[in-house]
Amino acid sequence: MLIELIRRDLRTRFVGSRSGWLWTVLTPLMLLGVYAVVFGVIFRARVPEGMDIPFVAWLAIAMWPWLAFQDAILRATASMPEHANLIAKVALPRDLLALSNATTAFLLQCLGYLAVLLALPLFGVDLTWRGLPAALLSLTALYGLAAGLGFIAAGLRPFFRDLETLLPTLMMFWFFLTPILYAPQMLPEEWQDLWLLNPVAGLMNDLRAAMLEGAVLPGRSTWIMLAAGGTMFVVGRSFFRRLAPYFEDYL
Repeated sequence: MLIELIRRDLRTRFVGSRSGWLWTVLTPLMLLGVYAVVFGVIFRARVPEGMDIPFVAWLAIAMWPWLAFQDAILRATASMPEHANLIAKVALPRDLLALSNATTAFLLQCLGYLAVLLALPLFGVDLTWRGLPAALLSLTALYGLAAGLGFIAAGLRPFFRDLETLLPTLMMFWFFLTPILYAPQMLPEEWQDLWLLNPVAGLMNDLRAAMLEGAVLPGRSTWIMLAAGGTMFVVGRSFFRRLAPYFEDYL
């Protein structure tokens, strides 16, 4: 049923568009070009000391996983009102609706991520593909965390309609608190340890280590977040299921 819901979500996203799949790949590539001009030419941003790669490559390795994480949470949040008619007419596990939205969003962003990775050699960046298995584990941990948080947000959305408006702003704050546009070493000395409280920050560092430095084994943060992401998935789904019987009164 989950696979069929994912297919349905994909069809809904691309209905009426003959080139929908093409834009899924082209949009990230165009964004990559924009980032290269803005950060590499205008702002002349630099990578951390000791690394000899363009800033756009260093940025891209972490940017698209974050976009997948963010989009999965936001799409899961919107799943209940989006499927209100289906919920009223069909008896089906409602958690699958939230999970299908989150999964579709994450997979589409990962497709764009793959296109970006394949395009990075055009910027003179030689990725170390031997780190791909470690990167996939980091992405798996990120997906588990996104799905778990998505369940919680989706469960609260029918009762708090403002959540769908508030959440993008909260995600923006989280983005700037994550070392994506900057390295943790660039923070003031008294703040150096604070970034460790961000569960996503370590995953971004592990992704960079895997794809740019060829780390074959995942970093410590990935192993921790695999366990934390799995726990969040279970907790979030349980929370959602407790609230699900009351959705119809508020949708």
